[in-house]
Amino acid sequence: MIYADTHIHLQDYSPADVKNVVTNANKNNVCEFVNASSHPTDWQKVLDIVAEFKNIIPAIGVHPWYVSEAPADWAEQLEDLLHQNSKLWLGECGIDRLKNPDTNKQLAILQTQIALAKKYQRPLIMHAVKADKILHPLLTELPKKTIFHSFTGSAEWGKELQRHGFYLGLNFSVLHKKNYTELLQRLNLHQLLLETDGPYQSGHKDKQSLPQNLPQLAKKIAAVFNMPVCEFSETIAANWQTFKGE
Repeated sequence: MIYADTHIHLQDYSPADVKNVVTNANKNNVCEFVNASSHPTDWQKVLDIVAEFKNIIPAIGVHPWYVSEAPADWAEQLEDLLHQNSKLWLGECGIDRLKNPDTNKQLAILQTQIALAKKYQRPLIMHAVKADKILHPLLTELPKKTIFHSFTGSAEWGKELQRHGFYLGLNFSVLHKKNYTELLQRLNLHQLLLETDGPYQSGHKDKQSLPQNLPQLAKKIAAVFNMPVCEFSETIAANWQTFKGE
């Protein structure tokens, strides 16, 4: 079974480790990645990694944690890169009220990125933390191809996102919710994807998340759905192909 890690930050591993991270992932049947940026200083690093390895989709954007650090011409730089590279996705971007309760600038920068994603018809990767009420009015504005990555929200919010056609990215962090079994069982399996958010979200303090562990995540979530891991993984793989339009 072939897996896709639909959200990772390869540029945030030690440069000396990136090749081993990708190679070990491939040995464990994780053969496709979406490499997401967080900050304009990451953008070229993301593109350099994509140029070096196969089957990596680049995504660039301004993460809500770093909106105050974005240069004045960030939107122009981003649009130039989208214009130059037809395979470039947009993200990660979004709203995070836990990290920064002042959402005015986050919202303004997010809306610009939404507009660019729609203008260039690119998938969008969303980061949303304690942002349900702020984002709800924007759901009709998002591109149809949108992933809410690292989803750990309520079942009601997840179902609302899925009703709009969006996909939810799951990593090990969802397994640390008290009610994760009930949460997952209430979601539409056919709009779920798997990710590691590596090197983050391992679920263990001081331990990096690695894409080679994605099959372990699949096994744990398959058990929640009472499905053989092979059947579950085939469903997730089909979801990924549907999302990409292949």
